[in-house]
Amino acid sequence: MAVYHAAHKAGVLKPDAGMAPFGFVSAPGAAGFMGMGWWRALLGRMEEATDCRWFDALDCGSSVGHAMMALTQGQKNVILQTDSRRMDAVRSVCEIAGGLLFFARPPSFDLTAPLSSQTHLAAYFARSYCEKMVPGNRGPAIKPRGRISQ
Repeated sequence: MAVYHAAHKAGVLKPDAGMAPFGFVSAPGAAGFMGMGWWRALLGRMEEATDCRWFDALDCGSSVGHAMMALTQGQKNVILQTDSRRMDAVRSVCEIAGGLLFFARPPSFDLTAPLSSQTHLAAYFARSYCEKMVPGNRGPAIKPRGRISQ
């Protein structure tokens, strides 16, 4: 919720925006030690509380089993770090699910770090690529490449 409030305060997240111009990445390997159900429940509760949808990706570490289970149970986007042969099998299921498969963790702001106070979150949004994604905001000229599917 701190991220939501900081983004709203920085002007990155507008009321009734629908889909936020940023998202959430689970902790490394979270599919194995926290589970997909926990991740979906957390994001679902945040969406209910804020009336906003988020892009999210569940980190499965190197576990093809966790990635496959997550994808077949409703998770759209997963991070998997494994060899290319095993990655191909997961990629097929991910494409059918309409999601994205990441072979490396995307850039993110670490919310567990001591610098994740409201002030630092607001500064992150005020100076990040997210600002450029909101019309009328000035920010870096670099936008993320590619399209985020839902």
